[in-house]
Amino acid sequence: MKVRHTLIVFFFFLSDLQDGNNGLVKAQVYSGAEGGDVRVKCPSTFQSRKIFCKEPCEQEDILIETKKFKDQKGRYSIEWMSGSRDVDVTIRQLTKSDSGLYRCVSGSSSQQIEVIVIDALLDGDPSEEKTLYSRTGGNVLVECFFDTSGSRIYFCKGECKDEDILVETTDFTAQRDRYSIRYVPGAPSGVFLYVGIKQLTMSDSGRYRCVLDKPLASDPYHEFEIVVTDVPSASTATTTQSFNSTSGSSGPTTRGVWLYAVIVVVIVIVSGLALMIFCIRRNTKPDGVNTRGTSEGTNMEIALYENCSPVSPSEDSTYQSLDPASRDQDQTYSTLTHT
Repeated sequence: MKVRHTLIVFFFFLSDLQDGNNGLVKAQVYSGAEGGDVRVKCPSTFQSRKIFCKEPCEQEDILIETKKFKDQKGRYSIEWMSGSRDVDVTIRQLTKSDSGLYRCVSGSSSQQIEVIVIDALLDGDPSEEKTLYSRTGGNVLVECFFDTSGSRIYFCKGECKDEDILVETTDFTAQRDRYSIRYVPGAPSGVFLYVGIKQLTMSDSGRYRCVLDKPLASDPYHEFEIVVTDVPSASTATTTQSFNSTSGSSGPTTRGVWLYAVIVVVIVIVSGLALMIFCIRRNTKPDGVNTRGTSEGTNMEIALYENCSPVSPSEDSTYQSLDPASRDQDQTYSTLTHT
């Protein structure tokens, strides 16, 4: 899925993240598009060991650890500029599984991080067209940015009448069946709405809106379309691939005809070689070998002889020896033909 990727940094309080004093922890939240990169900022101290890990940050959860100013391990890299109070940590080639909570540790500093991997960001003109393509069983998460706030948020389909509202809330987050919505205040202003659908079905194809409800003004919204396709079977995929590989030429039907023609030519060549070898062996048999056998065997040899090229005069004796009483080649050949 090709979507424009972006990096948004904002702050909010998470009620379920607590420090050692049972107080609220302020977490930094970043978002990036699937397949893109996201860069987060972590506090750092001079020449301290820098650690970036995924919660719960056990030893096996450490993604990169270094004392260097710049280091990289797989998709994760750390870069610290001399004199800066922050260290930049980058995650490349984001996947949906990268969504979650992380922690930066440097010396005595520790910072909670949340990364949200999205399918698309909508932050421009509400009339801007945006189409997302997905397959059945997949998930879609869209980020909508508004430069103002509202008293209620909701996620709807189609004309967005009351019966079209999928999920709504006056709180920070809500979920209803497969639909979810989340409200995050931006820094220094504006708000972010995250709307999502899980376990997509073919019937989920259609036009959607993420909306802010403003009591004394028209409701600002962002609109997008989702196209859900079924997962093709292995045979269908093979057929599609063959058709695509031959597009612009004569197509898969002509390709099959050519293949059939090649097989026929190979069979003809092999048969001709076999016949030529038989003729050569037949023409070089020594005198005294019984070549007549049964009447069926005689007829088979005569048929093959008729399809062979004429033999040289030196080989006449071989055919004339079939009838010792006669040395006339024409008479012998005529007699054999009518046996």
